[in-house]
Amino acid sequence: MTQEEIVKKRQELVHHMFSSTGDEFVRLVLENCRGGVSALTEEMRQRMNGEEFDYKGFPWYKFHVGEPKGKTKKILYFHGGGWVMNSGVAQFAFAEYLAKETGAEIWFPEYPIVPEHNGEEALEMGMALYRQMLQECPGDAIAMGGDSAGGGLAVSVAMQIREEGLGQPNNLFLISPGCNVGGTPRNAEEKAYEDMLLERDAIVSTKGFPTVLDLWKGSTDKDDWRVNPMKGQLKGLPPMLVFAGGHEAMEMGIRQFVEEAIRQDADVVYYVRNGVAHAYVMFYEWAKEERKLIIDRLL
Repeated sequence: MTQEEIVKKRQELVHHMFSSTGDEFVRLVLENCRGGVSALTEEMRQRMNGEEFDYKGFPWYKFHVGEPKGKTKKILYFHGGGWVMNSGVAQFAFAEYLAKETGAEIWFPEYPIVPEHNGEEALEMGMALYRQMLQECPGDAIAMGGDSAGGGLAVSVAMQIREEGLGQPNNLFLISPGCNVGGTPRNAEEKAYEDMLLERDAIVSTKGFPTVLDLWKGSTDKDDWRVNPMKGQLKGLPPMLVFAGGHEAMEMGIRQFVEEAIRQDADVVYYVRNGVAHAYVMFYEWAKEERKLIIDRLL
């Protein structure tokens, strides 16, 4: 299959799984998302001078292409996959794009996912890698980003960094982030808007989100910011650049997150492109304007 066909097949699988709930959701995840080979091909690994490491049984990678071109020396990137899937070919391709455009070293964890693991474990791994980064360069030389579920994890990690008083990253770039897993319509207008988005989005359905949140929260409460950053203090985080597609089911929840960030006087910029779907900035090279916004912030 071509890369485009692989991406499309993964998108169709995500929509199928997230249209279900409860035990049926878990069954579909375990049947369809386990036991496969890594999406990182040997060709991609060689192009990016990839190195593989281990954190408590979970692999993570370093990629680098050339020398840093600006202030950002390292990027900690969290892949998407609905909290239930490891990274796909599109995430590795986007990591390669970041490496080429910035010259920064990309740290790319395959963090713990549900149902076997939870967000507490994923946060622990993210923090361990960030602390290791700080041994090599200051926080203001590090950027963090992520797509979908990984975008939400990036925010939780940034919040934990702030809580521990560590040097903050210079930027957070968040592509269709899962920052508001438990987000629900607050009024009839938002309910109608969400219903419209669900009809239009062929990639993500939010119907499975309550099940995901229940699994992702681990031993914490569902309103704990460590697994659901919408519920935490957003002021004092690094500058956030947030993207969403105007036709994605998560747009309402992402918009609520951005509105809350603005209410708390956080540094946030929100970019929505009408007529496009979930995580389009990462998937499609034609999103040149959005990609340039990210790179400009990192240089």
